Amino acid sequence: MKKYIILFLFLCYFANAHAQKFKGGLFAGIAASQISGDQLSGFNKPGLFAGAFTNIVFKEKYGLQLELYYIQKGSRKVAKNGNIDTYKLNLQYMEMPILFKWQIVKRFYIEVGPAVGVLMKNSGVEKDYGGVYTAPDRPVFNRFDYSIVGGLGVNLSTHFKVNLRGESSFVPVRKPDFSWRLDRWQYNSSILLSLIYEI
Repeated sequence: MKKYIILFLFLCYFANAHAQKFKGGLFAGIAASQISGDQLSGFNKPGLFAGAFTNIVFKEKYGLQLELYYIQKGSRKVAKNGNIDTYKLNLQYMEMPILFKWQIVKRFYIEVGPAVGVLMKNSGVEKDYGGVYTAPDRPVFNRFDYSIVGGLGVNLSTHFKVNLRGESSFVPVRKPDFSWRLDRWQYNSSILLSLIYEI
């Protein structure tokens, strides 16, 4: 994980030191997540995410943006209407997307691109109404999460923006376990809302 952070910081420094078209900034927000294949539906797992970015503008309306951020993902079911069946899956990633940005009008822009996430140590904790699930034959999560990111942003002012984006894995993050809750290959999906400060 340290090498990805060092690489990101180096690219940010190089970019801002060698070109006037490069910008950077910080962002933070909330994530609503789900994971396919667990017999649940809905973006019911809340989480946080925060990070930094640097970007370059090629023309007035086009550019590329490199980001590095921490994000909480997973799945969640709460007990209700007398049903005691609960479930919670906590996943924590450091992710690095490369996004193509297009300023469609003065105030709005869209973005799309690939991202790679690295599962953090001691992540992937599952529990239900009986406690933490620790079966020795439980499928483990892949270390990497490869996803596609797409979003819409609004320029509030010179420095502040609001962004709504979605991301979804295109490579499975865990194999099925037909003996329990997992009935097919699992993929992460998240909806992210963030406030951005651009220097």
